[in-house]
Amino acid sequence: MDPTPENLSALANYLKQTMSPDASARKPAEDFLRSVEGQRGFPLLLLTLIGSDKNDAETQSIKLAAAINFKNYIKRNWKITEDEGDKIDNNDREAVKNHIVELMLKSPQGIQKQLSAAIAIIGQQDFPGKWPNLINEMVTKFATGDFHIINGVLQTAFSIFEKYSIDIKSQKLWEEIKFVLDNFAKPFTDLLNATMNLAKEHAENPAALKVIFGSLVLISKIFYFLNYQDLPEFFEDNMQAWMTHFLSLLEADNNASSRMTTSPVF
Repeated sequence: MDPTPENLSALANYLKQTMSPDASARKPAEDFLRSVEGQRGFPLLLLTLIGSDKNDAETQSIKLAAAINFKNYIKRNWKITEDEGDKIDNNDREAVKNHIVELMLKSPQGIQKQLSAAIAIIGQQDFPGKWPNLINEMVTKFATGDFHIINGVLQTAFSIFEKYSIDIKSQKLWEEIKFVLDNFAKPFTDLLNATMNLAKEHAENPAALKVIFGSLVLISKIFYFLNYQDLPEFFEDNMQAWMTHFLSLLEADNNASSRMTTSPVF
C-alpha cells in the first residue's frame, strides 16, 4: 500500500466518512479501514497523510481522524502475541519509529496528543531494547526553545515514564530506568533550569507563563516518576538545584493566570 496520490486521496475519503453522523456511511468506512490495516504500508500511508502540507479546515479534521486511527491501529497491532504473531511488517515498524517523533513534534496540539500516545504504546513494547535512540531523539529538541515542541517531548516522556511509578521493582525495570537516567537526567535538569529562568523573564506575561507553568507541571511529574523506585545518584547529586526550584514554585504568587499584579517569587 504505497503512499501514492490515489491511495492518499482514497484514505482521506474513507476517513472523512468515519466522521459522518450517518451510521450507514460511517460504519462501512470504519469496517473498510479495519479490513486493510494489515496490509504492508498502511501505517506509513496514515503518517504521510498526517504530515501532508495541505492545511484547510476539512483537511485538518481528516488529519486528526487519521491520527486517532493511527493510535488505535498501534494499540491493536503493535504488541506481538503468541496467539496472533506479528501483525505489522518489520519494515513498517522501523519506518514508523524513524518518522513518528519528528512528525509528532511539528503537528498541531490535537494531532500531537494522539501521536504522543502512539509513541508511548510503542515505547511500552520496544523501549529501550528495540528503540534505543528514542531518548536522544527527544532530548535534542530541548535546545529548540520552542515550547510547542518541548511540551510535546515532555508529554511523551510523561506517558513512557509513568510506568515507573506503577510497575513492581525488578532488575529489568531498574536497568531501563538507569538507561533513561544516563541519557535523560542531565538535559532534563538543564531544561528545568532554563524553564525557571524563562518564568522570571516573563513574570509579567500571563500568556507566556501559562505555557511555561504547563511545562513545569510536566517536569515535576516526570521527576516524580524517575525518583519513584529509588533515589538515583544523579538526582541525589543535583538535589539542591531541584529542591531550590521546587521551593520557589511553592512560594510563587501566580496571579498572572488572570492578570499579573505582583511578580512571582522565584
